[in-house]
Amino acid sequence: MILIMNVDRNFSIGYKGDMLYHLKTDLKRFRDITTGHIMVMGRKTLESLPGAKPLPNRTHIVVTSNKNYKNEDAIIVNDIEKLDDVIKDIQEAGQEVFLIGGANLIDQLLDKCRLAYITKTDKAYELFDTQMANLDKLDNWKIIEVSEIHEEIQAGELFQFKYVTYRNTNFCMSEENA
Repeated sequence: MILIMNVDRNFSIGYKGDMLYHLKTDLKRFRDITTGHIMVMGRKTLESLPGAKPLPNRTHIVVTSNKNYKNEDAIIVNDIEKLDDVIKDIQEAGQEVFLIGGANLIDQLLDKCRLAYITKTDKAYELFDTQMANLDKLDNWKIIEVSEIHEEIQAGELFQFKYVTYRNTNFCMSEENA
């Protein structure tokens, strides 16, 4: 599994059910990376997507404890212990599995992620209500690649951000290639 998120300098990820920022360059990158693959998310994350609907050309797995939750365009998993079996049943050759949030699900599944694609903006948001684990402070997460600094203006504000790829050192190479 690969975690893909955008974070601020303190690994804050959201406020009132939405991302902290929506950078066009980052959203295009997210689409390019995840198209044709499987995305695992919590119910609130699905409901935060445009129109509260799954994104095109991706398989959506929604993990929720709400046994009455229905969405005909997504696979609903009510027991996180069954997630691996569901993924094995639907995953096709060459398909990656991306964890896209929210914070509660990231907390539960971070140890199952072998890589993390993190978009880091050079800003610390004051208004946030959701954070994820700071990978820079976890011993088993190591930076393996950092992009150049990108810039984008959003609502008249200049954003500087970079793409940082982390590897979970608890995975050996044979597990990564399995």
